[in-house]
Amino acid sequence: MSDAGEVRVALASLVKMINLMGAEMLVGKYREDIDVFESSVRGKLFANVDGVSPESTAAGVALAHSLVDPVLKRLRERVNTLHATETAAAMAEHNEIPHRLN
Repeated sequence: MSDAGEVRVALASLVKMINLMGAEMLVGKYREDIDVFESSVRGKLFANVDGVSPESTAAGVALAHSLVDPVLKRLRERVNTLHATETAAAMAEHNEIPHRLN
């Protein structure tokens, strides 16, 4: 069972993720690169909350990661599907262009 400190750390970590994702959506340069985005999320998913023990901090960060992991997995699947669809559409468009031999 989680203690209050773990929950505070997990929530603080997730709030930082909201900030990171908002910045990425608005001005980010890695919009197209799920690998860089995921690495950035995992690297930033940590919060230090005053008055919380190191053990509770570690447990809170682990809790935050456990909540974010399935979200990142689904996001990766969506991005891969989107890229496959865009590639197929681009190839179809290219094949529709009439080619004339002059």
